[in-house]
Amino acid sequence: MEEEGPSSGTRKYKRMRVLHELDASEDNHHDEINHNDSVPESKEEESGLSVTLMDPEVLDCLICMEPLSPPVFQCENGHIACSACCTKLGNKCPSCSWPIGYNRCLAIEKVIESIKVSCEYKPYGCGETFSYRQKNTHEEKCIYAPCVCPISDCNFRGSTKQMSLHFSSQHWSSARRFRYNCPFSVSVSKMESYLVFQEENDGLLFVLINQIELIGSAITLVCLDPCSSTRRYDLMSKKEGSSLRLESLVKCVKEIPEEGSSEDFLLVPYGFYCSLEKLKLEICVWK
Repeated sequence: MEEEGPSSGTRKYKRMRVLHELDASEDNHHDEINHNDSVPESKEEESGLSVTLMDPEVLDCLICMEPLSPPVFQCENGHIACSACCTKLGNKCPSCSWPIGYNRCLAIEKVIESIKVSCEYKPYGCGETFSYRQKNTHEEKCIYAPCVCPISDCNFRGSTKQMSLHFSSQHWSSARRFRYNCPFSVSVSKMESYLVFQEENDGLLFVLINQIELIGSAITLVCLDPCSSTRRYDLMSKKEGSSLRLESLVKCVKEIPEEGSSEDFLLVPYGFYCSLEKLKLEICVWK
């Protein structure tokens, strides 16, 4: 009996040590699993999920065709519409005539808020990304929106800076150089629908538009720049003691506007044209 005591105690001690080692091994194994599980989660959160929409217009309101933004409503048949359109239509679905504007489509709202898109003008240098509902707002004011070359037989499109470089290298003789805050004189004939000017320092292009009307010429000045500005211009025409003058903001455009699209212009009667059918104008662009 005395010999069995130590042997029994030894076996009990070994059994406790083995159990302790197993517990420690399991704890380490669990820690390793938890550690390995946490890595993919963090990577997934950082990288997000890349999705390609084959038809991006599915996220547009079917009524106004503008990008949907919360709140988005649906009728009992599942047709969706933006809040503004629901109000305009008297909360009546145009597709099925069921009431609309009371039940929000939370699933679509979550999709819209989670989707990030790149600017349409990324090829021209814009690196901005934003939610889909902000797409139109951003692109209307994007400084990288391409301008169209004012030369009729040239198909070049590019940002304001690219356009300045292009025009200087390819169409140098097609524009007159000028400086801000310095008046200069030009002559335009009835046959010339526009004249192009380029500022000497920043290279921006300005276009003097000559639109023929029944009683004279409607003259206006625009700038080929998608960004709005506070530049102003003075436009004056004189003849035999008479003068006509216009002071206005320079309208910023991406391309030469269509006829009749300008709100501010100087209407110069044909009597101001000289014997050579030339109209003399004095222009000053203020910055």
